[in-house]
Amino acid sequence: MAASVGGHGEVLIFPRRDVGVFDFLKSIRLMTHRVNQSIFENARWLVGAIARGLHARGGEGVAGVLERLSAQEMTRSGFRVPEPVQLPVIRHFAQCTAETMLLDADLAAAIAAIADHLQWRQSASYNDKVLGEGFLENYGWCQIIGPHGFFAGDDFLLGFIILGPHRHYRDHYHPAPELYWPLTSPSDWKRDAGGFATKPAGTTIWHRPNVVHATKTAEHPLLAVWCWTSDTATPAKLVGA
Repeated sequence: MAASVGGHGEVLIFPRRDVGVFDFLKSIRLMTHRVNQSIFENARWLVGAIARGLHARGGEGVAGVLERLSAQEMTRSGFRVPEPVQLPVIRHFAQCTAETMLLDADLAAAIAAIADHLQWRQSASYNDKVLGEGFLENYGWCQIIGPHGFFAGDDFLLGFIILGPHRHYRDHYHPAPELYWPLTSPSDWKRDAGGFATKPAGTTIWHRPNVVHATKTAEHPLLAVWCWTSDTATPAKLVGA
């Protein structure tokens, strides 16, 4: 107990607050640990769901992606919670997650479990002048593994990209080998000088280093898994920009 003299000379007796504050801070730390543990488990669930989905579907580049993924450190000690960031394009995220249920229910549930903790970003060199009016309001990406994700990654990036309806992600290239795995309605893809080809949800799309490629959406938004397996320090460059 502690005592103090009141304004009229009376002695006021009240409980010591330091023990209560200590207990409160301890409970906060415990609660934070439990929350972070839950996010850690959900992040690993998500990575596992992606790996299982890719393994089941196969395709060019998938084996290499899974080999590199298996080499990434995803321990509790290397885990961190990104500062969540949302972008205008996230208005399509709930619809895309619901549509993913039709493709892979476990993956969709894992996405929903981690959704509030994703840090959505945009490439710094992209703008509406080059990519078309309204592009930045309909474009964003996040990382699960990488410097902006839950695990740092060793020259390896794994995440999601969203494009809104009626968007043209114009010709671009990068030294990183890249895999896309569209999770939603059919979208159009092209490589090099070829034309656009419509790919259904669940198709895997592989881009070798520095291959020029582009993507178009129609009336529905696109949610896709993306992965860079090496040479991740150099960002994508738009052709002609």
